[in-house]
Amino acid sequence: MTSQTRFFIVAVVLGVSWDMSLACGQEQLFQQAPQYQQAPQYQQAPQYQQETVVWTDASHLGIETTCGCRQQSCDRCRAEIPEPFLMCPPKQTTGVTSGGYGPCITGVDSANGNLGRHPGEARWSDATGLDFEPLKHGEYIGPIRLPAMLLYRARQNDELIFTFIVNRKKTHEEYRFQVGDEININSISDDTLRREKIPIQPDGTIAVPYIGQFPAADKTATQLRRDLEEALKKYIKSPAINVEPIRVNTTLEDLRLAVNPQFGIGGQSLTILVNPDGYIQLPRIGSVYALGMTLEEIKREVNLRYADRIAGIEVEPRLNRPAPHNIFVYGEVNRPGRFELTAPTSVTAGLALAEGLKLGANNRQIVVFRRAEDWRLVSTILDVRAGHLGKRPSPSDEIWLRDGDLIIVPPRPIKLFNNATQQIFTDGFYRILPLQGISINR
Repeated sequence: MTSQTRFFIVAVVLGVSWDMSLACGQEQLFQQAPQYQQAPQYQQAPQYQQETVVWTDASHLGIETTCGCRQQSCDRCRAEIPEPFLMCPPKQTTGVTSGGYGPCITGVDSANGNLGRHPGEARWSDATGLDFEPLKHGEYIGPIRLPAMLLYRARQNDELIFTFIVNRKKTHEEYRFQVGDEININSISDDTLRREKIPIQPDGTIAVPYIGQFPAADKTATQLRRDLEEALKKYIKSPAINVEPIRVNTTLEDLRLAVNPQFGIGGQSLTILVNPDGYIQLPRIGSVYALGMTLEEIKREVNLRYADRIAGIEVEPRLNRPAPHNIFVYGEVNRPGRFELTAPTSVTAGLALAEGLKLGANNRQIVVFRRAEDWRLVSTILDVRAGHLGKRPSPSDEIWLRDGDLIIVPPRPIKLFNNATQQIFTDGFYRILPLQGISINR
């Protein structure tokens, strides 16, 4: 074998081994770590050096947007930058290892749109190495995503459950008698004044010998004893009255019976809807404004109102079922109508709910009508055609839909022309003046 032949064989072997090392990353690197490791050329990309994503530009606040998030903890970020401007997504480890190395996947991350050759929106030409399946076979569950809202506030038709709990807490004020309470009255000097289990009547009075009906509601035991002694001095020289509470806080018992059905389900709780005017109705305290309030704010307001009227009760609200959120799809779709939003939904996902577009639908001029907080109308025109054809990896027109959005899909100009032609000629002139054909007789 000549030296030239040996050189050719060595070159071929080296070339094949070099191609295998480049294909799909380096196998040795992937085998050394349980997670996928990036190839050297990917490690140099700036988007893979930061450990957090700046969701909204906070440069106008005069602070650093990355905020030291290169560290392992994001506590500094939350302390220096308000949450609506920067949120550190939670870390999630799979706890599973992969055998060998995974497939080479290049892709586009919409968070890195300003790092490519087209500022503002990433294109396919900006594709780089991307760990597209970090959860491996757990991708069907999905990662721990950021919450849809930082604080949920009550809306009309939200279904709230109020659980009533007896707190057994010591009050700082002396108890005041209420209608329905029962007391004992006795006198050391005159045994004829002894009365047991005297009920406080609906008018707030009790029956007392010598003086008849005497007001007792909204008085403490000390006040009632002092007033009785002062009133009985006209008949007894030294009354020495003693007042003993026997059955108290009957209003609390009435409330517990109101929210605790003896037959059926429920327990000590009530299910209440937020009315269209924003109010909720609770027993004993009436209407409470809840629209736009968090559960903690509702809890504080309701408990303060109950504390003024009933001692020993605490209310814990929770959201049982949020109000239904709907969108409306109209126009050139296969199934127009109203659809409920059960999760964050984009425009294309909303069109999928309507079973897709008809032939001849204009997906370059989709109109979205939206109502703002004060019910004023705002609208926009979206071009999602390039995204539907796979030409734009992160189209800016792929917006999130809001409750109450109206999506209108118009027809294409060629379809409008075809419809006009059919109405004018086929359904118009040709129907009025049908052409039967011309025959020539010789």
